[in-house]
Amino acid sequence: MNLHLRDSNFELSSTLIMANLDLDPKAPLDAEAIQAQLREFEETGATFVEFSVAQYQEHDFPSETEASLLCAALDAAKDSLLIPAVFTSDPKVMEQAAQHGVEIIVDPLALRAPNAMEVVAKYGLVVLMCFDQTVTFEEDKDDPCAAVSEFFYERLDACINAKIDRQKIILDPMIGVNSSVDFRLKMFGRLKTFNSFGLPLSCELPRLIADTWQDLDQRMSIMSAVALFAEQQGVRLIRTRRVYDIALTINTWHQLHLSARPFKLSRAIGSRLKKAIAKRREQHQR
Repeated sequence: MNLHLRDSNFELSSTLIMANLDLDPKAPLDAEAIQAQLREFEETGATFVEFSVAQYQEHDFPSETEASLLCAALDAAKDSLLIPAVFTSDPKVMEQAAQHGVEIIVDPLALRAPNAMEVVAKYGLVVLMCFDQTVTFEEDKDDPCAAVSEFFYERLDACINAKIDRQKIILDPMIGVNSSVDFRLKMFGRLKTFNSFGLPLSCELPRLIADTWQDLDQRMSIMSAVALFAEQQGVRLIRTRRVYDIALTINTWHQLHLSARPFKLSRAIGSRLKKAIAKRREQHQR
């Protein structure tokens, strides 16, 4: 799958990692600290970086604060090889981020805010649309997969009407963390069904709330299994703070998978042997 970035195309032929750097308005990072973190992300396997502001906190700071922090981070990332994204649903923040070189908007409202679509279309940005995280499901009544599909059909129609190129759209079908575990497992189990949209799929790992971050080290085995399953289901972008762990898991799986295949050299030798045997038979028959 191709992503049409602002000035280039990017091939999403395998599962890649979008590192998350969440900025805290109460303890802002300077440019040097941001650049050091980006270098670590690059070295440990990320291809993209997503800047967000207090993403896992209850906050009521003004959009000017969000824009200031995000734009400063984008400026610090100008020399980085990582493709920059910002997590926001505010069109004013999107526009300022576009002027500071952002390539991807990760929007938890899926461009439903007034003027959001117009900004994305105007600047030729890629948009990663997340399913509505406020939706709740009732046990034994709702089908979360059907609800997510219906939601994205409506949002894609709106994008097409706004002249947003389909090759600038990524879908994240993950439902909210307040949904039951059964519902979330059902969604993961049917991720492959969303490949019918013909668009890159994304998921966020881990999908935890702020007060459980200290438990992550004990959950890496689960996260690794989920990452591999998501990769096998066609997910092409994993958004995570745990770049090293997820990258190591996926890369190890790929190496094992490649090592299990017959060597091309062995195939070439086998082909030559078959031709040589056939030639000898022809000579013997003569």
